[in-house]
Amino acid sequence: MKIVRGMAKTFHSILENTHSPIYLHVLLDSNSKLRTSRTLRKVARNFRRRLNITYYDVNDMADQNRGAINTIRKYFFNKDVGRYKDDIFFLSEVFHDAFPKRLRKIIFLDVDLKFLSDIRILYQKFEEFQPENVIGIGPDLQPQYRVDFGQYRKSHPGTPVASARPGKQGFNTGVVLFNLDRMRRSQLYNSLLNATVIENLCNKYLFKGYLGHQDFYTLAGMEYPELYYNLDCSWNRQLDVGWRNEVENEIFDQYHRCEGKIHVMHANGDSLLPKDSVRLRKKQTIMERTFH
Repeated sequence: MKIVRGMAKTFHSILENTHSPIYLHVLLDSNSKLRTSRTLRKVARNFRRRLNITYYDVNDMADQNRGAINTIRKYFFNKDVGRYKDDIFFLSEVFHDAFPKRLRKIIFLDVDLKFLSDIRILYQKFEEFQPENVIGIGPDLQPQYRVDFGQYRKSHPGTPVASARPGKQGFNTGVVLFNLDRMRRSQLYNSLLNATVIENLCNKYLFKGYLGHQDFYTLAGMEYPELYYNLDCSWNRQLDVGWRNEVENEIFDQYHRCEGKIHVMHANGDSLLPKDSVRLRKKQTIMERTFH
């Protein structure tokens, strides 16, 4: 239910900020379809909007791409980190094969987002892709990859790898633009789905991943940055500050900084969106008064 409620809030914030038609493609398991469809229909009715939606059984989709998923899982799930063992975290790399060919471009979204701007503006970012870009993705706003690439950075002083620079500090998959047509045509991108190529990259960068597709895109971006359009952090403003206690404040701030107008807030790492934070504080205050 937490995931369904999060999806409803995300969808609500999208409709609240756009008049453009929205077509949803929802990946779920069969047990979730009824509850999810009811929830999304209710949100659409609240805005008097037509619900355009296609459901995909994530298990069927995963089974049809099992070879690629197993390859990616082998290199980017080196320790059991809760929900990241699910197939969904190893599937987006092959969306260009998994989705119908009629789909040419998609925006991939987590379900813990709040849109503050028109999603149409985000879709228009596809027009800013350079010819070699196949995916648009924003930075990870914590020094996660500074630590994960620590061995490589130590043996290569001054390297830009995992530094707080655009395209180098690692990616976050809360909001991703997939140009499926370009992914299908890109020989370079598809060559990266080969086990030998992935293993060579992991060995070169002394990298052991455990966050699935996010690690794959980050590692590939260190070697082939031309594959990616660097989406501004304002379209995926992550709120989690869990790494603040792991590194010096100055270093944390270099990675977490995101200036300018925020278009999408991302309550990752069980962080809370601002209004949710206020509600929680009020609830805690009421409980304290009750106990007193």
